[in-house]
Amino acid sequence: MVILKINKYPDKILAAPTEPIKKIDANLIKLTDSMLETMYFFGGVGLAANQVGEPIQLFVFDIKPDGECRPVVLFNPKILSTTGKSILAEGCLSFPGITAKIKRFSKILVVGITPTEKEVKLELSGMAARVAQHEIDHLNGVSFIDRVNPLRKWTLKKEYFKVNKIPEKILKADKK
Repeated sequence: MVILKINKYPDKILAAPTEPIKKIDANLIKLTDSMLETMYFFGGVGLAANQVGEPIQLFVFDIKPDGECRPVVLFNPKILSTTGKSILAEGCLSFPGITAKIKRFSKILVVGITPTEKEVKLELSGMAARVAQHEIDHLNGVSFIDRVNPLRKWTLKKEYFKVNKIPEKILKADKK
């Protein structure tokens, strides 16, 4: 397995919707293994394929990365139903150094294809539901900062650029 480079904001791949996967092959399975390894290495709990430069509908997550590993790998995931609401702080490997309180559904029903090419429906709640929604957002070209009001989004971007020592001129260009 390989530790992959994580694309960081403002990389354009993070804002573009991904393409459905038509065939699961050995290369795709290797990618999922590397994505899990990368996620664990960087201390994350979820990772979407476009975060590592692959514009395809694939995400991995494991909400217990330091305990018993129970990774979830889904190709072409879709949310079928939602219930409840919760607001909690979220961070993102593509936005290191910042977090924001994000409103998400507290329970979701998600459908996707496993690496063994079986369609599964997963009833997720709590943190698992939150992580799956965050990763599916990525696959749709939506970042967690897109889920806050415009003023908070601008403040988060400014904080992100400062924390990550990105020149102010990029921030100003991003505003246009």
